[in-house]
Amino acid sequence: MKKHLNICIEIEETVGKVYRQMRLSPRISDKTRRVLEQLANDEDDHASQLRFAQRFPETALLTSPPQADRRVQELLEQAEQIFKKISLIEVDDQQAISIGVELEKKFSQVHIANSFDFKEQNIKQMFAAMAKADDVHCQRLLDLQQQLLNS
Repeated sequence: MKKHLNICIEIEETVGKVYRQMRLSPRISDKTRRVLEQLANDEDDHASQLRFAQRFPETALLTSPPQADRRVQELLEQAEQIFKKISLIEVDDQQAISIGVELEKKFSQVHIANSFDFKEQNIKQMFAAMAKADDVHCQRLLDLQQQLLNS
């Protein structure tokens, strides 16, 4: 399960890098730039929470089923591919929002699934809270999209 948590940490860090890379684009508005920076900071916080979860003894963790490990590995690979792609282009507000929404929806699903894979209640609650935070991130991006369309 420690391997599973390590992959989850890498995912959070990679998504933070995605948000930080997108905010560097000259085609991004100041408003979107501020939202992307906050989302990146939130991803860093999620990575810190996962590092804390690694301190639990192995007996407090369930062995993750192979499909859970595959699922998080695939998500990490997707996040890394997105990072490579956006490192080569200058995204605009709408592209950044679309990428963010896609990532947050995928992460929410994985965090919900992870909340069932642990026997330690605190870790279950942490993953459930992270799924809720991903949903909030997604809604924040959609609200931003609507604001930009209305302005």
